[in-house]
Amino acid sequence: MNFGTVSTARNNDASANLTISCQGVPGVQVTVCIFVNEGVPAGMAPRRMGNNAGAFMAYDLYANAARTQLIGPVGRNYDIFYTFLSLSITGSAQFNLSVYGRVPPGQNLPAAYRYENAMSQGFLRYVFAAPLAGASSGENCRDGVAYPFASAGQSVFDFGGAQARVADNCVISLASDLDFGTVTQLDASRDATALIKLRCATDTDWLVTLSIGLNPTVNGFRQMAYNGNFLGYALYKDPAFLFPWGDTQVNGVAGSGENEDVTLTVYGRVFPQPVSVPGTYSDTVTVTLTY
Repeated sequence: MNFGTVSTARNNDASANLTISCQGVPGVQVTVCIFVNEGVPAGMAPRRMGNNAGAFMAYDLYANAARTQLIGPVGRNYDIFYTFLSLSITGSAQFNLSVYGRVPPGQNLPAAYRYENAMSQGFLRYVFAAPLAGASSGENCRDGVAYPFASAGQSVFDFGGAQARVADNCVISLASDLDFGTVTQLDASRDATALIKLRCATDTDWLVTLSIGLNPTVNGFRQMAYNGNFLGYALYKDPAFLFPWGDTQVNGVAGSGENEDVTLTVYGRVFPQPVSVPGTYSDTVTVTLTY
């Protein structure tokens, strides 16, 4: 059962088919029931997949497409996954049973490595009814008990397990304006801050860079513009204004996701400089989140 790449924000569904063949007296009713053990790593309600790095993904197996009836191991207190069929005039029948899987949302799942639940042992139990008798109950099938003149048995099979991946995923939820306010002259530096808020899947490496803006840089500094006039300013990663924040891996801000909100502060400074034309000076800086 391959869930593919799952999302932590929604249900992730998959299914697998079991092909079952039966032989016996033509016309006889057969009750068939299925059980699947926990596999490795162990766990029930929910089952678990592991990524060999200490993280686990919860999932479950169900008998119905609505995913309300769990499939459990033999001898555990779960509803019985069973069905009836009649053998044809040739004394045989072949049919498919679907097993439905679901990975629920809301899990804190590192994106590194594939998640797997190793091959689980499955049990197919069956009860052939006595001639001219109706089908046996699900409880008879579960217990492997046949009525007089009937027969019961079981077959062991390997359920191929389950696997899934978690996509590297990041999103920016906030990028606020950097407002230096109103001044009458710039005979001293003018400082301001802005916030960037992001969230990344656990173990997803990320990098935030800031573009140079819409205007040509001068001596490496960005510029705000108004009617063809410019004011120089700079953006920094630290409150001491020592480390410029740029548009490359070297001068960006990097981290690793923990599936929690991360808030970054942008420190801006307008330098002392002459202002020949009063007005509202502005620039647009693009925030890029790479992961």
